[in-house]
Amino acid sequence: MLTRKPHYIREYGAMLELLRRRHGDEDAAMQKAVGGSYQKEGKRQSELILARAPEGPFTLLDVGCGSGRAAYALREVERLTYFGVDIMPDLVDYARTKAARPDWRFEVISDIGLPAEDGWADMMLIMSVFTHLKPSETQRYLGEVARVLKPGGVLICSYLDKNNPKHKSQFRPAPLQFLARMLGRDVMLSFVTRAELTRWAEDAGLKVEEVIEYENGRQHTLVARK
Repeated sequence: MLTRKPHYIREYGAMLELLRRRHGDEDAAMQKAVGGSYQKEGKRQSELILARAPEGPFTLLDVGCGSGRAAYALREVERLTYFGVDIMPDLVDYARTKAARPDWRFEVISDIGLPAEDGWADMMLIMSVFTHLKPSETQRYLGEVARVLKPGGVLICSYLDKNNPKHKSQFRPAPLQFLARMLGRDVMLSFVTRAELTRWAEDAGLKVEEVIEYENGRQHTLVARK
């Protein structure tokens, strides 16, 4: 019996093929697939990480590494052991090539379980992932975060706030979004309140230390520690 692929794999795969047809350029498609602003956003993410990283060597699990924005920005950080995972094989291949760090690990995943040992990571980065998942899927991921982080380890993740008009106004109304998803032009967009995400993190065994809210409509950033 054939197993139906999860929604995030079906929709992201269709959108990636559309981007390839639309741009006709692999670099443009790969960078648009993660929202564009490849180097600028990668630099911002690297700064978030390095400002909160422990002293000395540290390990980072980048969940939803995409085409490697963070990996590319961090490629010269010698003390970092990096592991990037994503659901799209072509994005993972691109990220591996862009980072050009043969000592770093990249892997394709197909579900919410993470291929890392308990207590492996000093830090975890999960950007633009919860924004495309159902609430139950986000909660399962947070359970995996708590499993993979070391005691005292740090999670940095992004979310779309359902109470923020700038977040809501950037995206299609629900009926149009559903149609766009069916046509392969978009993926599921999920909104959550700060209180909900905080509660889910705490239920998983994480303590929220900081929430960064941006005025320009960018996804907010939540920082939590195990």
